[in-house]
Amino acid sequence: MKKSSKIWLWIALVLCVCTTGLNLSEGRWLSVAIAVLSIIGLCVLLFGQRKIGYIVMCVCAVGSFIVGVVTNIGVLGAPLSIVMSLIGSALVPVVTGLFIKSQWKELK
Repeated sequence: MKKSSKIWLWIALVLCVCTTGLNLSEGRWLSVAIAVLSIIGLCVLLFGQRKIGYIVMCVCAVGSFIVGVVTNIGVLGAPLSIVMSLIGSALVPVVTGLFIKSQWKELK
């Protein structure tokens, strides 16, 4: 795996752990469970260099998006809730995908 990909994955790991801590402090248990699974996927990708880690991250991003929309639709309204949840849940998997795209065949 390229050095730039590893650096991004470390940054993503720190971001995800911080977000999980915030969700934990606010009692968002479903979001915490999804985030923990996503962190495990991120670690599998970073340390094990396995494709399944990225796939787990993407599945968790979909779950996070759904939870975010459902949770915030009453507060923000549907359009804003969808946009904010999409940004929040897709950022790490999309950027990660861009970094590892050229290295996909090298992953186990």
